[in-house]
Amino acid sequence: MKEKNIFMNKTIKLLTIILLYYIVGSKNLFLYVLSLSLYEVLTAFFHNLSFKERLDEISKNTIKQKIYKLTVIGITSISMLYLIISIIVSDVINILLGIHNILLVFIFMGISTIVSPLVKVTAEYYESINNNPKYQRIINIYYIFDNLLLLIIGLFVFRIFNIKDNFATSLLYLSKIISGGLMIGFMHMVNKNKKNDDSNVYKINYFYELKYIFADNSHRKMVEVIKKCYYYISIIILYLILSSRYGYKGDELAKIITFVYFYALNIMDYLVYIVKFINKSLPTRLNPVNRIYSNFKIMLSLVIFFAIISPITCKLLFYDASYAPYLAMINILAIFILLYDITYETVKNKKVIYISLIIGIISKLILVIPLIDSFYRIGYNLVYGDVISTSIGMFLSIIVNYIYIVNTTHNTEKYFDKVLKILFDNIVFCIILVLIQFVIPMRTDSYFRTLGLLWLYLIFIFIILKIKSFKLKMKKRG
Repeated sequence: MKEKNIFMNKTIKLLTIILLYYIVGSKNLFLYVLSLSLYEVLTAFFHNLSFKERLDEISKNTIKQKIYKLTVIGITSISMLYLIISIIVSDVINILLGIHNILLVFIFMGISTIVSPLVKVTAEYYESINNNPKYQRIINIYYIFDNLLLLIIGLFVFRIFNIKDNFATSLLYLSKIISGGLMIGFMHMVNKNKKNDDSNVYKINYFYELKYIFADNSHRKMVEVIKKCYYYISIIILYLILSSRYGYKGDELAKIITFVYFYALNIMDYLVYIVKFINKSLPTRLNPVNRIYSNFKIMLSLVIFFAIISPITCKLLFYDASYAPYLAMINILAIFILLYDITYETVKNKKVIYISLIIGIISKLILVIPLIDSFYRIGYNLVYGDVISTSIGMFLSIIVNYIYIVNTTHNTEKYFDKVLKILFDNIVFCIILVLIQFVIPMRTDSYFRTLGLLWLYLIFIFIILKIKSFKLKMKKRG
């Protein structure tokens, strides 16, 4: 998918989530967040699923059709397995977390896992047999329609008909099912008179094709699966520990987890994408190690800025500044998410990838409960313990990957001074932002006052960027 399309889809998704916050209102979205996190884990297996290159190698449409049907059967079989897993997980959650009447939510979620990969492979199939790249637009239309339907369904079930929470939550998955079904139906209808080559004489190696489509780059798929597992584990353990050990009420806990692992996490994901986008747009080609430092440099500054103005962000986007500590903590996690993604994109060795993944996720599992307990003893928010356990797990994976990257690229450049300079610049940047708060107190009692504060901070950042740009030009001239 082209970069501009990814940017558009990410932006639409973020705007949809913010609008959904206002549509849902005081309703409990925890079940949707819980099931959606499992959906993300399951569908991560389809990450980068594509058979376009394979189809382009074939000239006969009959063979392409057989491979397409084989792929559809494969996706359907995996999705049926996902549906069974979803039903089992709903029973486990019922027992473990004491949340009842959730089967329907997980059934709808399990059914919806089939939609996105089917839309993608169908578009690739018809693009190949028609030699028409416009079919890729259907994937973009599907994402847009899915988000639009999510808002419409949310409006009807939560505002107009006021349907009870669990059934309303299950209906939210209809956005994926309906939009995907319409897109696939449309593509089949447009091509219903398309004739293939005569004959069934063409034979294919079914095992080879299935292996090529589903098992190719399995280590890359596992990176995405484990990354999503970090979040799902956090949701389960946070709810279990905070409700059973620390006496958090169900509604209060659901509200916190929903904000952290749905609203704040999607804001962080968008921030990570923007940093990647900025670095890809840079004209100079960087070696893998320099690319890591370039991303780290940009992200650290953005994280500091957004952590400082998190009360402003929460007030403007969610009309509630009390969520600021959670957003600030998730923003800090963004550094580790970014470096996690970049180092895994660089490492090619499957063994190293699997070792670093195992080290990271095991560390997360070992540390999460002790860290939650530790933060309780020192009187800090218990969610911080969970987020820090995720950060440590990812950090250990990053270290393993980084050591491998440095050793394989034989990079002799000294980076210690570069790291110190990045840290020094950002410490100064942080101090300046804190000092500004003394001059202009960050009061968020009024929406328009908060909006004015945001503009002041943006103007300040613009001035700093201009000064830095001027210094760089003077340095090049010198």
